[in-house]
Amino acid sequence: WSPAPASRPVRRERWWLHGLLLLLTFATASWAGAGFALNIDPSLVGHGPLDTAQKLHLLGTGILTFTLPLLSILFCHEMGHYLFCRKYGIDASPPYFIPFPPIFFPAPGTFGAFIRIREPFRNRKELFDIGVAGPLAGFIVTFPVLIYGILHTHPHFDATITEGSPIFGYPLAIRLLQKLLLSHEFTSLDVYEHPALMAGWFGLLVTALNLLPLGQLDGGHAIYALFGRHQKKLILPLLLILAGLGFTYPGWWVWLVIILILGTKHPPVLDETVPLSRGRKILSLFVLLVFLLSFAPNPIWLYEGGSAPRRSPEKRRGTLVHQLDLHAGAKHAG
Repeated sequence: WSPAPASRPVRRERWWLHGLLLLLTFATASWAGAGFALNIDPSLVGHGPLDTAQKLHLLGTGILTFTLPLLSILFCHEMGHYLFCRKYGIDASPPYFIPFPPIFFPAPGTFGAFIRIREPFRNRKELFDIGVAGPLAGFIVTFPVLIYGILHTHPHFDATITEGSPIFGYPLAIRLLQKLLLSHEFTSLDVYEHPALMAGWFGLLVTALNLLPLGQLDGGHAIYALFGRHQKKLILPLLLILAGLGFTYPGWWVWLVIILILGTKHPPVLDETVPLSRGRKILSLFVLLVFLLSFAPNPIWLYEGGSAPRRSPEKRRGTLVHQLDLHAGAKHAG
């Protein structure tokens, strides 16, 4: 794991910027985490402004059960890329975290993280290893977070669903873990999701988005490493699939526009002749499995009224910006 020797001068990183962005992301994710911490004590919802002790309790709970797990998933994802860049002597930056104030519920308080790879990939072997290392590392860390969150998620029996309530679509990984740990499944309509479950849910969403096999996303790196220049034949069908998914979840259209802006084609590597080993081709099947386990066609939607399920429906959670008096005019259902 020692980095390959390089003839280029050692670049001086702006560590102050990386640290500042991490601190800001920690703050915004903690703000969001305090909102998700209401799921642990839903009795606080709809009973007026919280006192200082309650606010501090929610903030501390959110940091421990949401912020730290989520940032750990993002950190391990980016460090997977970074360490393999170091292994192959490829110039790359440390992770940049992206803070985003959770001005709407249920935003996680961050747009994720990324590293800058400052030079072309030399061959498809290095491209594959660097591309898949991130999502695989993040996925591994996500599993214990999900297990804890599922085991500590509470059902409810006395609430009625309200129009505009956020409903989360669970990907296959969560549904399989439910059957393994609880021998039954629950839905977002049945429970107050534990903050750790929501951190794992966002972690799976990040993994699925990054493994979309387009452009210079992680999945785009992997698909180019497998098929080389033939990857371009897959672009149009994949874009059409993504456009079709937008009828299930409009957010896919937003992601489609982002991919079109960033570019759908993958730049060539310097040496196209280096083939992938048999082991890497087998590993690509596991990467596909990770994508399928993390992907939810409709990850989130708002309840629009109508008949709710007979079993315990979900009570709409009060938003953090209202409960902590941080955003005047925000509303919640009690």
